[in-house]
Amino acid sequence: MGVLAKSHKVVSISTSAHNLVMEKSAQKIDIWMEQLRRMREMQYAYHKKFFHGLYFFLVLVIGSLLWDSPVSLALVPLLVITAGTQSCFYLHFVDFARIHARFVEGRLNQALGKSTLVGSEIEDLYFYPVDAPKIGGFVPSAPLRFFSFFTLHWTFLWIGLAAFALWRLLPMMGPCGRHYLILLGLWACLNFIYLVWFFGVRSAAKQIQSRLERSTKVGYGD
Repeated sequence: MGVLAKSHKVVSISTSAHNLVMEKSAQKIDIWMEQLRRMREMQYAYHKKFFHGLYFFLVLVIGSLLWDSPVSLALVPLLVITAGTQSCFYLHFVDFARIHARFVEGRLNQALGKSTLVGSEIEDLYFYPVDAPKIGGFVPSAPLRFFSFFTLHWTFLWIGLAAFALWRLLPMMGPCGRHYLILLGLWACLNFIYLVWFFGVRSAAKQIQSRLERSTKVGYGD
């Protein structure tokens, strides 16, 4: 009887320990699923902001062209530059969400023991590889992706609208037009150089990835 009692006690302890481990594992999965949901919501939200911002600036530019005054025409190239930078601002939030979501999906797949979640892999294949250097939304390593084509489409449209505004504006400005062009060129180059550096070098994205990888050593979600 004493041996049976001890055996029953050992089984009970083992069962309790197993249940505790399972409960803790389930809690981790719940935390990771919540993180994944938040990142996907963030990704969707900034996609919406991107398109709303794009159309907002397009309306402003067309309105300025139709107004056809020196002030409104002078604003058009500045609005075009700001539209490009603002779009990239939204894109860098989308990239953050994708990198974080990919990490969480990897942890969930590891916990579940199989490749159940493949959203991040499909996004890399269909849209653009999130780890690839790019210039804003144009990916030199995948120039035929629709995302790259879409970026070029809007880039040429913006340049065309800005060129038309300058064609109308410069005769009105006289000698001052040269100074305006110099300042405009400097501002455009400053924005372009920074965006090429940010999305090309990807130092911020690499820091995020490194931090997420380090978190696996201390137990992300513990």
